[in-house]
Amino acid sequence: MKILAIETTGRNASVALVNENREVWEETSDKKLSHLQNLIPMIDDLLEKCELGIDDVTHIAVSEGPGSFTGIRIGMATAKALAQALDLPAISVPTLRSFAWNVPDFQGLICPLFDARREQVYAGAYYWDEGRCCQAVRDDAWSLDGFLSAVEAADPEHEKEICFFGDGIRVFERALKEWAISTERLSSNDDIGRILAEPEIRLQRATSVAMAALEIAGAGGAKSFELLQPVYLRKAEAERKLAAKGSVPLGSKAATGSDPVGSKATTGSDTVVS
Repeated sequence: MKILAIETTGRNASVALVNENREVWEETSDKKLSHLQNLIPMIDDLLEKCELGIDDVTHIAVSEGPGSFTGIRIGMATAKALAQALDLPAISVPTLRSFAWNVPDFQGLICPLFDARREQVYAGAYYWDEGRCCQAVRDDAWSLDGFLSAVEAADPEHEKEICFFGDGIRVFERALKEWAISTERLSSNDDIGRILAEPEIRLQRATSVAMAALEIAGAGGAKSFELLQPVYLRKAEAERKLAAKGSVPLGSKAATGSDPVGSKATTGSDTVVS
């Protein structure tokens, strides 16, 4: 088994290859928001590094979102095209869930937090239990206070440490510290770094998408490329504006426009995160 994983939901695209022995290789672009130009060349570079050809790949995996609306569409379109052209099964990996593989040995609550703008965050919470990734708080477009309340409800006795990930850290660092102090997860003298992921593992990684895909494939979760669907968690900006004007009903073809990757654009968001 050799799974090619694509991660384009953040500012920096990356690709990774993992085999059945859990050996993984990764290529990351240092150019922000240039996924369309760099994705295929990165895949070529990765395969060359691994001394493999594209015909050696057995599965195509893709980070499904939430994240950058444009980035998700690019990743999905590329994954669908490769899976269709190569006649390979596809694996859709929830982006927030993939963060658990950024810290596979962490025995606490793993809380990815993206800035979704408009006073919302894309967020969820996960933890490891005997080698299984389990969900503590559902993935959703939350208010920050709503998400933090859900995290507290998931661990009211503070039995688990907590670690926040994602680009939301940069935007909400002060609010996170105030919440941690108010819930006595931190003292007023503690460094906020105690509850924040280190910068090198803070954002989306194709390596983590690949490892999550390996687990999904092992559980029989691979599917036809035709069934790949992006996950945006909220409606697209253009559709919201049209709906607000009352000129186009939600869910209509005129509202969603053409969709080259077959997604339901009515659930989209053109927010850039990371």
